[in-house]
Amino acid sequence: MRVRFILFVLLALEISSCSGKPEKRDTSVETKVFTEAEKIQRHEYSAEYLLGKFNQKTDTSFALIPIKYSSKEGMYLRKETIAAFVKMYDAAKKEGVSLKIISATRNFNEQKSIWEAKWNGSRLVNGKNLAQTIKDPVERAKTILRYSSMPGTSRHHWGTDMDLNSLENAYFTTVEGKKTYEWLKKNAATFGFCQPYSVKNEMRPNGYEEEKWHWSYMPLSSVLLKQYSEKIKPESITGFTGSETSTKLNIIEHYVKGINPECR
Repeated sequence: MRVRFILFVLLALEISSCSGKPEKRDTSVETKVFTEAEKIQRHEYSAEYLLGKFNQKTDTSFALIPIKYSSKEGMYLRKETIAAFVKMYDAAKKEGVSLKIISATRNFNEQKSIWEAKWNGSRLVNGKNLAQTIKDPVERAKTILRYSSMPGTSRHHWGTDMDLNSLENAYFTTVEGKKTYEWLKKNAATFGFCQPYSVKNEMRPNGYEEEKWHWSYMPLSSVLLKQYSEKIKPESITGFTGSETSTKLNIIEHYVKGINPECR
C-alpha cells in the first residue's frame, strides 16, 4: 500500500503542475500508473540481482546518471530512481538547496573491492590499518560494518540508493549541510525517498551508524528488501575475504534489515 500511495502522490503532483487544474485530471493515466505500481510489486528479482551479481552498465533497467546531477561521470541508477531524483533535484533547487549524487550503484565486485581493501589494510579505516590493529575477524568486520556493507548485502546493489553531497556527517552540521538535510527530511518522502540509516535508537537498535547522506527510492527498494528477505539465506553471503563472519554477526537480520522502520 505504501508503494501505491507514494506513486499516487507523485502522479498527482506531476499532473497538477502541468495543467494547473487538478479537477480535470485524466483518470485513465492514474489507472495506468497504479498498474505499473502493481507490476513493480509482482516482479520477481533473481537472487543474483539481489546480491548485486550483475553489470549495471549493460543492464537495461539502469541508466547513466547525467553529470548535471552527479559529482563524477560513470555512475548508474535504475531508471525509475533517476526520474524521481530529477524531480526532487528541481524542487530543491527552487528553494536554494543543491543536491549532488556522489555515489550510486555498486555491484558485488565493486563492493568486494571496497570491503577487501579495508579488510587487508590497503585502505585505512579511521586512519588505521585494520589488518594490523584488529586481529579478531569478527571485531574487524564489525568495525568495517559501521559504515560499509559486506558484498552481497548492500542496498547500493539495487540501483535504488544513493549518497548525496558528502560522506561525512560533519558536513550536515554546517550551515549548508543543515539546510540540505532539513529540506530532505521535510520533502524527500514526497518524491519517494527515505533515509534508511537514521539515528540508532530503540526503533533501530542494529545495523550501520547514522548516514544522513544515504537516501533510498522506496517504491522499488521496499519491494527488493522484501524479496531479499525471502530469497537470500546466510549461506548466500560468500565469495569475499572475511565472509565467514557474516553468520556470526547475523548480517541479514541486523544489517540488511536493520533500517529505519519508515523505509520498509
